[in-house]
Amino acid sequence: MKQRQVFRGVGALVGVLMLSGCAFELGKLDYTEPEFVGSYVGDGATTVVALGEDRTFTAVGVPDEVLANATGGTVDEVPAEIEGTWKYDSKSSADHVELTVTDADGMPAELGELPLYVADADDLFFLPDQLGREKIVVRRDR
Repeated sequence: MKQRQVFRGVGALVGVLMLSGCAFELGKLDYTEPEFVGSYVGDGATTVVALGEDRTFTAVGVPDEVLANATGGTVDEVPAEIEGTWKYDSKSSADHVELTVTDADGMPAELGELPLYVADADDLFFLPDQLGREKIVVRRDR
């Protein structure tokens, strides 16, 4: 079979699926916020993220690169612990838990928002490298 025939066959199959209403979305997951409640620990227990039922979070040991990327590198001093609110975002191109960092007075902090991407309900990860070459995975602590 020639390569041109294979491409035509694949193109025809995609066309039939689109016309028949069969659709699938790559990178989309089907979770709800309660499935993410709990504690997540990174390898070596250096990074710990706790997502509460009340949609608050605390995180310890979030890598400096992640925090610097959130502000475009403008953070003077990286905090040892961050806290704030969280929500699950499945409407963007990549499912993630959005961490909104707040100051002691409850107002949004200079760090702003940090995406914690979803591999599955038990595995979340930070991307310190925006090209996605490196992941910092945190797994559900059982």
